[in-house]
Amino acid sequence: CFQPKQTTCVMAVTSGDGIAPPQRLLFPPEAISLTWAQVQHIGAGLRNVGNTCFLNATLQCLSYTPPLSNYMLSESFCDDPVLCMMCTMQEHITEVFANSGKVIEPLGEFCRGNQEDAHEFLRHIVSAMQSSCLPGTELDMRTQETSFIHQVFGGYLRSRVECLNCKAVSDTLEPFMDVALEIQTAPSVAKALEQFVRPEQLVVVLTFAHKSHSLRLTIHRSSNVLTVALKRFADFSGGKLTKDVKYPEYLDLRPFMSQSQGEPEIYGLYAVLVHSGSSCDSGHYFCYIKASSGQWYKMDDSSVAVSDIRSVLSQQAYLLFYIKGPRVPGQEQPGCSSQPRS
Repeated sequence: CFQPKQTTCVMAVTSGDGIAPPQRLLFPPEAISLTWAQVQHIGAGLRNVGNTCFLNATLQCLSYTPPLSNYMLSESFCDDPVLCMMCTMQEHITEVFANSGKVIEPLGEFCRGNQEDAHEFLRHIVSAMQSSCLPGTELDMRTQETSFIHQVFGGYLRSRVECLNCKAVSDTLEPFMDVALEIQTAPSVAKALEQFVRPEQLVVVLTFAHKSHSLRLTIHRSSNVLTVALKRFADFSGGKLTKDVKYPEYLDLRPFMSQSQGEPEIYGLYAVLVHSGSSCDSGHYFCYIKASSGQWYKMDDSSVAVSDIRSVLSQQAYLLFYIKGPRVPGQEQPGCSSQPRS
């Protein structure tokens, strides 16, 4: 199975955000490049082999995630796709970029058959890659969270409970690989994020009194790749919210972090996954990706077509993929406008 890069680095200090240091570092963060190492020709389309549009759209978004593809195209793994998801993804991404202008079939190691939810499939793939990055020995959670995959997709949420009577504060820090947002009353991703971090009032009933507490979630340590899932599907009925939710090409995450004052945390959009249809049990998935050249493409199973940012920003998105970093030379200054450019 895939053996992660080993390093003897030991993190002796925290970054000042209160997150305990790991026993050791599995992957050096400075080795992660958030920009494309080299320009690649647009990759292959993916054949739909029977209800696999959810799989194809998800794999295309992952294939155009710069730090993941950089790593997959430059490293040699264990070459055992049956047991190792890192090897499976490496073989897939290599085939995608080696077959520009063609249509290939996703590897048989990926689940297929029934229509599935793209967000759940994404979580499964990322979790399986994370497991492949961990050596066989037992590791503390903080060390596990220094793997390559967690350093690409992972961050930390802070859950703060404050007693409104005595003002005592209790913080809990939890790792995340994506952020799921309620959109029932939110017209935009910015508003959904505001609601995500808005304090909630809790009432604790004791024997002789009631105590009021406030609970607030914030993004405590931001991820290099920010995956945002818009909650369009009802948990039990399977119905879908088919409303428009505006999302920006560039997103500043700073207002939604535990430390809301400071330098902007700018993210650029590089992939959008869309579900068309009225329920989670039917419909069709496709996506838009930003190639290493900066050109946008619509990836719809075997079809690969040139697109533009105006089309990208006008979709009823289900999953949004953003990457941290400064703007690419030649692009307009980052902003947080949710409107397509004219």
